[in-house]
Amino acid sequence: MNAPNPQAQVQELRRQLQSLLDAAKANERKLDRFDALERRLIAVSSMEELVNLLLVDCRDDFGLDAAELWLLDPDEELRRALPALPMIKAPQLLDSHGPLKDLFGAVRTTRLVNPGPDGGLLIKAFPPEAGVRSAALLPLIRQGLLIGSLHFGSCDPERYDAASGTKFLDRLSAIAAIAIESMLNRERLRRAGMTDGLTGVHNRRYFDHRSLIEFSQAVRHRYPLACLFLDIDHFKAINDRHGHPAGDEVLRQVGGLILRSLRTGDLAARYGGEEFVVLLPRTDLAGACEVAERIRLMVQEAPFVTPEGGTVSATLSAGLAMLSPGATSFAELLSAADRALYEAKRGGRNRTVAEGGEDLSAAIAAAS
Repeated sequence: MNAPNPQAQVQELRRQLQSLLDAAKANERKLDRFDALERRLIAVSSMEELVNLLLVDCRDDFGLDAAELWLLDPDEELRRALPALPMIKAPQLLDSHGPLKDLFGAVRTTRLVNPGPDGGLLIKAFPPEAGVRSAALLPLIRQGLLIGSLHFGSCDPERYDAASGTKFLDRLSAIAAIAIESMLNRERLRRAGMTDGLTGVHNRRYFDHRSLIEFSQAVRHRYPLACLFLDIDHFKAINDRHGHPAGDEVLRQVGGLILRSLRTGDLAARYGGEEFVVLLPRTDLAGACEVAERIRLMVQEAPFVTPEGGTVSATLSAGLAMLSPGATSFAELLSAADRALYEAKRGGRNRTVAEGGEDLSAAIAAAS
């Protein structure tokens, strides 16, 4: 039996030591990247910055071929906030926990997936065109609740091995979940500061700010701007006859009908009491009349459900005014719409009247 070659043993030990040093350096570099990412996550100041960081910067920094972010959004909070945000890639918003359960089941821990037995999850977690062959699926959990998931994908089937450790990824998912929850809470506070708590439409403070911007844009670019003043008819009688909770329900449901009638970019606000105001940028007289009549008829035909389960009928009057070419302030447009509303009330209510006193509801009925 040949004796071990001391020189060969030394070389083998050196090789093993170098391998360990290389692995340690790789882990150190990985730790540095994760640490830098965590610091950036903690420091983000907006939802769009957070989404861009997770879906774009992470992909570049870690050499990924794909990245996806799923967020649970059953109450459509994010749907209302995200469409207008400048994001290179948007998250996928989920109506229910179903897709998350498909990925994680009852065990809500990071999953490393490759083309093995769990390979079918890759098709669920990424679009087919991404060509992902292995992935890290990170559950986002806050207060014990699964609020979404973050997916890192690679075209290399060996990039994410199910036998590998997930310590760094677990920490990243925890930090990302905290950052997302923080941004959601910030968005709720932001919306609370500009939204009427009862009706869900914007409040007067926000309207006063936004209306000046719309007025300035309309004057500068010379596009039409329409203003509607809407007032629920005989609202005091509704309160007196059915009680204030029923009146609140009428207000809330009228606010919902108004929002449902508008386009993205239009502005609705509760102006005070039972009055609402609507701004319609880039809308001519005919288009504004169509919106006003659609809202008026929806209110007229709606059975408003009271807290006790009964129903209440209601109507509203609308005053419509268009921004005049020589207008020097938004107050002129608002006053014109207010005067038109007064004429609608004086003319019998439940109608749309334009500035100057023309009964647009009667004109439309006569033409049809």
